[in-house]
Amino acid sequence: MSARQLHIMLAVTAVSLLVCSCELKWKAEGTVYQPQIAVEGWIDEGLFANVILTQSMRFNYEDDSDNVELADIPIRWAKVTVSDGENEEILVGRMDSRYFPPFIYTGSRLRGEAGRKYILKVEYSGRTLTAETTIPEPVPIEDIGIETSEKSDTLYSVNITFRDDPGQKNYYKVFTRVTPGDTRYLPSFMGTVSDEAISSDHKGKISVNRALKQLDVDGYTPFFRRGDTVEIKFTQLPEEGFRFWSDYEDALTSGDNIFFPNTVNVRSNISGGLGIWCGYGTDVRTVIIPK
Repeated sequence: MSARQLHIMLAVTAVSLLVCSCELKWKAEGTVYQPQIAVEGWIDEGLFANVILTQSMRFNYEDDSDNVELADIPIRWAKVTVSDGENEEILVGRMDSRYFPPFIYTGSRLRGEAGRKYILKVEYSGRTLTAETTIPEPVPIEDIGIETSEKSDTLYSVNITFRDDPGQKNYYKVFTRVTPGDTRYLPSFMGTVSDEAISSDHKGKISVNRALKQLDVDGYTPFFRRGDTVEIKFTQLPEEGFRFWSDYEDALTSGDNIFFPNTVNVRSNISGGLGIWCGYGTDVRTVIIPK
């Protein structure tokens, strides 16, 4: 592939929201590329809403003089509103170095409540994006297992068990925050399952893998190390969240380059844009890998 034709898909948000271009209008091969708005938004049961907004960026390099400023990718002047049908809150944008890009919109009044629907509206540059989600009931972790890895006696695998409700269709997602190192919860690699994968006794078991980060891709291991403190955020999520995270994981595992997949179309619930707005019923537990 020549430098002139190189199209780079940037993972610019925390979930690598996949898209491509540079400024609001970027000339590419005789056409004017109109970027889309990518959303990474979530609201946990008992907590406030969080939304990250970026622009899809497509680069058509003519030579090495074309440099891209990543600071131009986040959207900082949008109006972001969250409503539960009765109450409404406008989120406040602020710098936050825990995220990339380091800018996020957060709420402070409207807490997530299991069983309720939450409506997101984003208004920016004459465009309006909308999405809806619900927060399922949290499912508690019943047990956490730690085992020495077959790869090394200094690496450990972690798994969790839980009880699935046989009376309804359920979807689950695991996030982890490992200290030292992580400043926020990250999606556990291959940590998305539906209850179709759960045994007939409805006792679920999920491997808790270390998150796959861009900078760790060459030396990635799903295991944890001695002395790691692992916060496990086990969530029940609605179907639209399951579809998004399943497609995202397919993109990581099936693309020629896991951060620049070109064959997988990640499904979105954002009307007018890309990405995900998702409610999570959460149970958080902490385990320390023994030294």
